[in-house]
Amino acid sequence: MEERPNLTRWLLIGLAVFLFVTYGWPAITGKSGQSLVQPLGRADDTVAPTERPVDEQLCAIAGPRFRATLTTKGGSLRSFTPDDAKYQTRQDDRSSDLVTTTLPSRLPLRTDLRLPASAGGAAEQVGFDDLEWRLESSTATSCVFRFETDTTTATKTVASTERPFELELTLAVTNKSKEARSHRLTVENAEWFRAAETQSSWQRQSEYQTQVEVAIGDKVSRFGLEDFEPKDFEDQAFTDEKWRRTAGDASFASVSTSYFSKALVPLDDAKPAGETRVEEVFDRAQFADKGKDPQFGHTYRARLNYGVRALGPGETVSYRILAFNGPKERELLANVGGGGRPTTEILNLGTFGAIGKLLIRYLYLLNSLVSSWGWAICLLTITVKLLLFPLSISQIKSTIAMRRLKPEMDALNAKYKDDAQQRGLALQELWRKNKVANPMLGCLPVLLQMPVWWALYTSLQTAVELYHTPFGPFVPDLSAPGKYFIIPALLGASSFLQQHLMPMQGDPMQQRMMKWMMPTIFTVMMLFLPAGLGIYFLTNTWLGIVQQVAVERYYKSQESAGEPTPA
Repeated sequence: MEERPNLTRWLLIGLAVFLFVTYGWPAITGKSGQSLVQPLGRADDTVAPTERPVDEQLCAIAGPRFRATLTTKGGSLRSFTPDDAKYQTRQDDRSSDLVTTTLPSRLPLRTDLRLPASAGGAAEQVGFDDLEWRLESSTATSCVFRFETDTTTATKTVASTERPFELELTLAVTNKSKEARSHRLTVENAEWFRAAETQSSWQRQSEYQTQVEVAIGDKVSRFGLEDFEPKDFEDQAFTDEKWRRTAGDASFASVSTSYFSKALVPLDDAKPAGETRVEEVFDRAQFADKGKDPQFGHTYRARLNYGVRALGPGETVSYRILAFNGPKERELLANVGGGGRPTTEILNLGTFGAIGKLLIRYLYLLNSLVSSWGWAICLLTITVKLLLFPLSISQIKSTIAMRRLKPEMDALNAKYKDDAQQRGLALQELWRKNKVANPMLGCLPVLLQMPVWWALYTSLQTAVELYHTPFGPFVPDLSAPGKYFIIPALLGASSFLQQHLMPMQGDPMQQRMMKWMMPTIFTVMMLFLPAGLGIYFLTNTWLGIVQQVAVERYYKSQESAGEPTPA
């Protein structure tokens, strides 16, 4: 049986499956169309009327490592900018301002006191979603806003804490009427990005890929675009207001991109629910098909919902919420609110998160010793390689044995080139006679190492510590591809050398394909991946070459001394 037709057939089958999944299945299921829209219910943009228009007032405050501006339109954040030089620009020279929304009803730290429709005919404390606040007082570190009607007085204070990127929000609501009235407090954060900005390509994860998250205890539920398709709003997890509610008392609710997060943490004894929503944003008047709007995007929202609260005449209730707006640096997240909260779980390290956490801690330790994240990655890779060496040694032994048997294997391949079954049986007998393990078993050490390597890959992919961090003249940013394709070229050449040192199985055509295909894949992949990952791959490849050569030389010296060659 010819191998080449088989290989061609499988390549064609793979191409057909890819085309069907990418284009055929969406066409069959209707997922490729952009006509369906989300059933979002009532609009959250009714503003309290006033006797005369209220001019917007801004209040500027500063805290450790940030500057912020708040507005009387909602008493919310108008801007929030890190002071660190490395965070001054983002992808595509986008502003470093972490506030990406402009509508008052979508600004971070927006507070809503209006009752939900499900509250029935209860007397409302406030009958509007967006309140026109007045700036009552301010200092260099705090802003005090006041809202007042005949029935209600609300005072909202936003102040920086002594910790980086933190604001503490305090809200006091007083019922001035002569009858009991009720309100429902929600506090939210939001991000807006165009759909084109959040899409990843060529293995390169977009900096603006965004998730909404709710923690119940230390367990985090994460949701993305795929969880808020129009049909999803029929799920029981959604409330009457079309928010996805995560059952339990929320430890925090957050909106996170690859490198930054906006998190809300309850500070008082109240036990709010955590709710999330991702809204489609497009010009509905001009575009019947949302996919045709070049500005089509999404607003990612996460909020704490404190539930309905009734106040008697003259009664006052206070709420305290901590807001973290900043980079997902592990040490910062561990100390939010002074520590003791599960905010480190904002770091999404994937399936092997437990291993990833250990690797990140060790990476921090190495960086503290060498004061370089690039060299810390090299040392981390060396450490992991040494720890996994016992698993690698059996694979290297198998490689040495295969090289010794290669002439006989080539002869069998030539003899049975038209009979794959007989060739396989002959090879099995050759390995049995020489006490060589089946090469398939040599893959076992590699499979056992995969969780560690995948955890390391995931950790480096979104490590904000590498963000805009230089390493040498050709790597101005460890979180972006390096200059002049130096790392991809070196990795491709190193991978080719490593393939050359390892004996390959199969017919000559398959051997040639593997010899060139793997280096090509690594080279193309690294054209788009962060340079930090490139340093990890490059260090690991060089270590693999050194390990292979050193072990082979050792066993050759043993053989020269009369010792048996390992099988």
